[in-house]
Amino acid sequence: MSRFVQPVPPPADPYAGDALLRSWLERHLGPAGHAAAKGRLHDLAADVTGPLRAAHADAEAHPPTLVRYDPWGARVDRIDTSAGWQEQRAAAARHAVVALPYLPDARGTWGAAARVVQHALLHLYGPESATFSCPVAMADGAAALLSLPDVDGAVRDAWLPRLLSTDPGTAITSGQWMTESQGGSDLGRSSTVGRPAADGSWRLTGEKWFCSAADAAMAVALARPEGAGRGSRVLAPFLVPRYAVDSPLPGGVAPGAPAPGVTVHRLKDKLGTRALPTAEIGLRDAYAVPLGDPAVPGLVRAMTLVVVTRVHNAAAAAGGMRRGLAYARAYADVRHVAGGAWRP
Repeated sequence: MSRFVQPVPPPADPYAGDALLRSWLERHLGPAGHAAAKGRLHDLAADVTGPLRAAHADAEAHPPTLVRYDPWGARVDRIDTSAGWQEQRAAAARHAVVALPYLPDARGTWGAAARVVQHALLHLYGPESATFSCPVAMADGAAALLSLPDVDGAVRDAWLPRLLSTDPGTAITSGQWMTESQGGSDLGRSSTVGRPAADGSWRLTGEKWFCSAADAAMAVALARPEGAGRGSRVLAPFLVPRYAVDSPLPGGVAPGAPAPGVTVHRLKDKLGTRALPTAEIGLRDAYAVPLGDPAVPGLVRAMTLVVVTRVHNAAAAAGGMRRGLAYARAYADVRHVAGGAWRP
């Protein structure tokens, strides 16, 4: 007698098969606004049910690894990620899951409701993205922070177009380096110090304990400007290039070499989000540029990023539960009990 193996029942198309999502978009966007979004939503749903589902499985099965030294003994701190992770990265750019609410044509079509369309895309993309939705969220938060009027225009022009690019060859994401081991969520105990340099940039020195998306091209780091005093309100956000190619300081020249002063101590061994490279990172006079005036208490500026990422987190939870329900329903629809098909 052959052994029975239950075929994996695929869930319904996450857009076409979700009447609740479509009705929600109809209410919030209006018939014309929803119609204008359908092409994007159909295209992403097709990717999710095809190559991105396979990419998700690949990234989950092959977590990132840290290569500290090259064969000649040079410190490289290279984070290797899977082909599936790279496919998720490319898809996030192609489908504008970060860029959409910032694009002039999207703002012209939907106005402020471009955020609604963005989160509909994330509702489709996030649950089977191997948590690439995390760097997506931090890139969106960094873009919102860089868009503030008190951020230096040259810094904005150098980095914001890369965060908002829909070309996978040029698009980047951002990390968020705030947590420190002695403080955790108590930011007032942060000990990373920022010191101004002669060229108008800054140098950061300190230890960051939980740096998600450690493979991203940049990070927003909190640091205490030298002489700023105690507490959390005086902390200021800085943009730190992750790789030598974006740092003007002399140092590594190998492809993917870390920026001078940036050391990846180790990758976190986590219970979940294992496809996402999260690291402990040390900073020793690392090049940084302030996002806003560091002489003005900057925690409130950093909260621009935090608020955006928290909205993403809430949306990701809802999207994950919805996809889980879709899988459960797909199984129930093919389940046979007592000689007949199961019906709810």
